[in-house]
Amino acid sequence: MRHGAALRRLLRGLAALVSLGAGCEVLVDGTLGQVRCSDEGAIGPPACPEGAVCREGACVEQQLERALGARCARHEDCGALDFCLDPALFDGDGPRVCSRACCSSSDCDPVRDAVCWIPDGGGSGLCRIGREVGRPDVGTQLSGASCAAPGDCRSGICSGGVCVDACCSDTSCAANGAACRLTTDLVSPGPALACRAAALGDGGYFEPCALDDDCASGLCAEVEGRGRCTIPCCGSEMCPDTPGEVRQRVGCAELAIDERSTVRACIRLLSGDSLAAIGAPCSTPEDCRSGMCIKDPEQTQRFCSDVCCSDASCGDAAFFGCRPRATGESWALRCEPK
Repeated sequence: MRHGAALRRLLRGLAALVSLGAGCEVLVDGTLGQVRCSDEGAIGPPACPEGAVCREGACVEQQLERALGARCARHEDCGALDFCLDPALFDGDGPRVCSRACCSSSDCDPVRDAVCWIPDGGGSGLCRIGREVGRPDVGTQLSGASCAAPGDCRSGICSGGVCVDACCSDTSCAANGAACRLTTDLVSPGPALACRAAALGDGGYFEPCALDDDCASGLCAEVEGRGRCTIPCCGSEMCPDTPGEVRQRVGCAELAIDERSTVRACIRLLSGDSLAAIGAPCSTPEDCRSGMCIKDPEQTQRFCSDVCCSDASCGDAAFFGCRPRATGESWALRCEPK
């Protein structure tokens, strides 16, 4: 009887391994020890068991037949956190391939020749095989490291003797003391966010500005007819309220840089009643924390969505994913049902 109870306890522990979201557990030498899965892209022990990859705090099985860059016909043909990308969305050609939303090229691990690519029209990053997007040589050095050639860098981009890569926010650049700044013709032929040295300006969040260099974030945007310093974002929960005595809720939205390029920034002013989370039913945009109420073609009820950088920006990753969608001349990632 005691052996049966011990076996049941062991099975319950193994079940917890599968369902754990904030970290992963592995069985080592007959004992169950907790190992935090916190390094994006880490594969193999100690972060995850062999054959698994660390994604968004959880160890998920890496299916080689569904690796990034593999041909696909539908989202289900790709990995658990990936989707089937049609290059025609960006006026490209070629077959549909498995891709993933990314902030930097390390998010495309363990496929070492996949990089975080940003289309000419801006938006957010997508994992693409480097040689298919003009980066045939890919190395291991991360953004901020010294380089002599593009092949030294994980991104496949060496500029001024330093590896550079895309980013979503300052968090993506914190390791090398840089900031996530608006750049042109660096990680993309058009405007795109990339890790660069901190801006010279000292304008704080939502303080008045006329130029990008007026702001500590390097990003000045027109908000309701006035120039305001703002910050990049992955979703509306990242956007602080406006400062001052009369505070106003702010949402993350696509910011037009020119006629055909966008980046995400905290620019959408919302009412105090805009509270509903991603996936909640809604009637108007004002119902949602994001200010975005949409309807899926296969559903009758409208629901709250948001812009995003990855599935982690979309709440419960079992139900919502971060997917590309054309928006006129540009494109964007938004949270959609899986």
